[in-house]
Amino acid sequence: MNISRPLRSFRGGTSAVAVGLLVLGLVAVAVLLVRASSAAFVLFVFELLAILALATLRWPRAMLVVVVLAPIVDRFVIAPLISPQIGSVAQYFSEALLAVVGTVLLAVSLRDGRLMPAIRHPATIALTGFVGLGVVSALINGVPLLAVAAGFFYTLDAVALFYLCRLVGFGHRQAVLAIGAVGAAVVLMALIAVGQGVLGPNILGLDVFPGRSGETARIGSIVQNPNLLGSLIALILPFSLFGLVRLPSRRTRWAMAAAALVLAMALLLTYSRGSWLGVLFGTLAVALLLDRKVLLAAIGVGALAFLLVNVMPRDVLVGSSPGAPRPPSDFNIIDTTAERVGNVSGGRDLRTLLALNAIPILRDHPLVGVGPGRYGGAAAAHFPSPVYLQYGTNKLLRFQFQQTVDNFWLHLLIEGGILGAAAFIATIGVVVAGLVRTVRRAAGSRYVMVAGILMATAAMSIIAGTTMSLEGNTSAFMFWFVLGIGSLYGADPGPA
Repeated sequence: MNISRPLRSFRGGTSAVAVGLLVLGLVAVAVLLVRASSAAFVLFVFELLAILALATLRWPRAMLVVVVLAPIVDRFVIAPLISPQIGSVAQYFSEALLAVVGTVLLAVSLRDGRLMPAIRHPATIALTGFVGLGVVSALINGVPLLAVAAGFFYTLDAVALFYLCRLVGFGHRQAVLAIGAVGAAVVLMALIAVGQGVLGPNILGLDVFPGRSGETARIGSIVQNPNLLGSLIALILPFSLFGLVRLPSRRTRWAMAAAALVLAMALLLTYSRGSWLGVLFGTLAVALLLDRKVLLAAIGVGALAFLLVNVMPRDVLVGSSPGAPRPPSDFNIIDTTAERVGNVSGGRDLRTLLALNAIPILRDHPLVGVGPGRYGGAAAAHFPSPVYLQYGTNKLLRFQFQQTVDNFWLHLLIEGGILGAAAFIATIGVVVAGLVRTVRRAAGSRYVMVAGILMATAAMSIIAGTTMSLEGNTSAFMFWFVLGIGSLYGADPGPA
């Protein structure tokens, strides 16, 4: 059975528009209800999940796009509009939605006999090895069951989207529409970020915060987290770059060029050096391997973005009212980056200190690590870890805003050891290997999709060395969704 062929029982050419209007209407009702009654809001949330479960039967692929974008909406759009008590619960709506949509798709796939073909992939073998090694590590280190469950959940919940893509199946046109819808949302966030730079950092009630290397304001758009915005841009920018070079329509190429320019400008305004490095080296590696014209296009887009960010008007609306915040200084990449490099090379950067602190932990637990939920991630922040006390990691993670090691691979290496980290990397690697075999046989828009997924994966893998971007949801949801679609191209490149 070719699982890249969509389920025939799922139809609807206007699915994206219909689901989009449905979700927007329901979200508006939810916001109005919470202002009137918390109990009514909670009741409506359960009704909303039931409605979206039914929508999944009609528009499964569009609902997967909704799931991917849900962490952005519930955490950064809905939560600020309601009370802190309800808002803290509303942030987990995306997880509940993933569970509901996943359950519906699993049931339908069991009925249609698509479950086994969907999970019959080399990535499943590697992922099973990762979980098995984690269980062994938990037993050896005596990790409590709740901490083990939390450790696996935060690391692996987003992986469900990889398999949901395979359960549903995406034809090429549907894959383009799905990633295009996600990409449009990221471009919109990038436009808002540029608007913050031009009009003022606090437009639309958004907040910014100063950097640690002299940046007066690091812009994060509606997600209000520069590193998170940088990760989302890194996942979408590759499709614009390859589309700019490879798509046949001149009008479409101009649209891709405009999108790439907006994304690059927003990326610069984040001051997220990890995202810069991810995009830089991800682009270099994949473009040199596949198409050097894309590298030239990336250089051109990057140079123009840098010029525009430096010469564009800044903070036009700031100062028009009493008590307005002090505007950020002009974009200053040279001095601030030099200071950050100096901190890293001088051993003053927190990520460097955490990496040095982890060396004796790895030396004592080299093969299977200290166990799930014990180091570096959200689980270890919620459940007291004896590892932190034993090795003095708690003395470094002493600030409320700094509860993770900001390095997903370090977190994975210490919790799972060399074997566990290798198994997780292999889960991604086997998909990449399939895409590398496929890209040479693809052409046109199929080539753009396959090459874009390869570059996005490379960029995100580098970024994960400076953030926890592959833990939890938000950017991790988007990453595994893109990779899941990529696994279908790896199985069947189809005609050009």
